[in-house]
Amino acid sequence: MPKIYLSLGSNIKPEENLNKARELLSQKYQLEKESKTYKTKSEGFEGEDFLNQVVCLTTEDSAEKVAAALKDIEKKIGREDRPEKFSDREIDIDLLLYGKYVGKVLGKDIPHADIDLYKFVLEPLAEIAPDLVHPKHQEKISEIWRKMLDSFA
Repeated sequence: MPKIYLSLGSNIKPEENLNKARELLSQKYQLEKESKTYKTKSEGFEGEDFLNQVVCLTTEDSAEKVAAALKDIEKKIGREDRPEKFSDREIDIDLLLYGKYVGKVLGKDIPHADIDLYKFVLEPLAEIAPDLVHPKHQEKISEIWRKMLDSFA
């Protein structure tokens, strides 16, 4: 059974919406690990702070089925489609990793590019899966995290 890693984020009723997301995900998948929540300033727009978290789950579903289920869960929580890329979010659930898969799932890259771009994604991932090898880079998540920290120094 593949392990999947998801990034959760919200800045609209963030505690409530993250709890609801974990509850709905746990009804569908086996929760293995979850990071603590991280408070993050909004990026790319003026808005309330986000709460972000990464969870690890196991599933027998295909990557496409998982991606579709994540969109359904976002809608159940009340996520509205917005034209802006950066905006307030009831919930944002991104499929970061699906086992060792490298490719596209419903038009999105897996592993998700946000792993390499955003501290609020990589830090909680490194917390719960430091020894996990990134299937595209063939480096441990902890090493990618260390490099990101070095780039801020």
